[in-house]
Amino acid sequence: MELLCAADLHLGRQPSRVPARLRGRLAEFGPAAAWRRLVETALERRVSAVLLAGDVVDDESDFYEAFADLRAGVERLLAAGIEVVAVAGNHDVAALPRLARLLPGMKLLGQGGAWQATRLATSDVSVNIIGWSFPTTTVDVSPMGSLDLGQLSLAPGLTIGLLHADLDQAGGYAPVATAELRAHPVAAWLLGHVHKPSALNVQPIGYLGSLSAADPGEDGPRGAWSVRVGDGSLEFEHVCLTPLRFERVVVDVSGLTQPDELDELMVGAIDATARGCIEAGAELQALGVRLELRGRTEFASEIARRLAASDPRTVVFDLSGVACFVHDVAMLVAPALDLEALADGADPLALAARTVIELRGPGSEERERLLSAAEAWMAEIGSHPTYRQLEPLELTQEAVADLLEEAALRAIDLMLASRAELADGGVA
Repeated sequence: MELLCAADLHLGRQPSRVPARLRGRLAEFGPAAAWRRLVETALERRVSAVLLAGDVVDDESDFYEAFADLRAGVERLLAAGIEVVAVAGNHDVAALPRLARLLPGMKLLGQGGAWQATRLATSDVSVNIIGWSFPTTTVDVSPMGSLDLGQLSLAPGLTIGLLHADLDQAGGYAPVATAELRAHPVAAWLLGHVHKPSALNVQPIGYLGSLSAADPGEDGPRGAWSVRVGDGSLEFEHVCLTPLRFERVVVDVSGLTQPDELDELMVGAIDATARGCIEAGAELQALGVRLELRGRTEFASEIARRLAASDPRTVVFDLSGVACFVHDVAMLVAPALDLEALADGADPLALAARTVIELRGPGSEERERLLSAAEAWMAEIGSHPTYRQLEPLELTQEAVADLLEEAALRAIDLMLASRAELADGGVA
């Protein structure tokens, strides 16, 4: 059995930060287009059901617009024998129950804040779906306090929880703790509310993420999750369905031999990003990027002048069949450094420059001493209780050397900036 699960469609909302040249195509990029893709994907895969974890509709005022899109999709799914099961979130607490009443066959679980269950079954496997819906726009207590699985008359087999909630956060949007969810014999908890998808293939408790990207803050793949239900097992796969994707694209200008190469470098990086998304399975209509120019070059000042004279944010590129645009440019380029000249001395600036030279050079006793001391210090810091919840650093020699070099170069920049400031102020 395969289920296609999504959340936070926000039908009625339109994506932002789209350039004027593409605003006539917003209908191709927004939630309604992503919903149609979800329906097509469900039909192509012949899934058993589509699960929706709330905020299907953006607002009560979007009722009429959402009704047409939702009805068309739900009717196609039901006609193909695909069940549709949903819960209401804080955005559609009023709109989704109204829509469900007009869409016979769509199951809305947990209306009024009372837990409900339904059973999905094929000839060889079955699964229980339990769900809870927002009864009001704000709920400041955990819905888990009212969950009693024994009262839901569950059939034998796995159980999946469908919920719109704030995970491990206090507030007015149904706050739930991971420990509360784990306390119940439920195979997976599929949540709506936060738009960034969790790694459900690693831990089956977390957010499905938004179906489509609404703004640059929602970068990376957006879409639905395929959940394959086996005999006592679940298998998760993220399916990118957003027609519009936002990405951060880093362009290293350190290798420029002349300023004229900048445009080619930027376009090449954007094109590579678009091709990478497509090769990963995304069917993109548009790609919005934040360009981050990094590195060191003698052309730092010229790059800044070129960006001011020819702003890439004013252009839409058609690359690999995708409409690509730049919504932000971060100029993080630093001037090239003459490390040998800076290293000639006994002050902290010279010491930092010599450190970079040692790190970049072949193996030496001093380089090994630096790396060994840094690795021991980083390991000690990483084991501190404050940082145990963070992803541990991979302390290979190369990684440690890169971190040390980055820190030393940052120190050099700060010291040079301080010297320049003192010189400008007339202080010796």
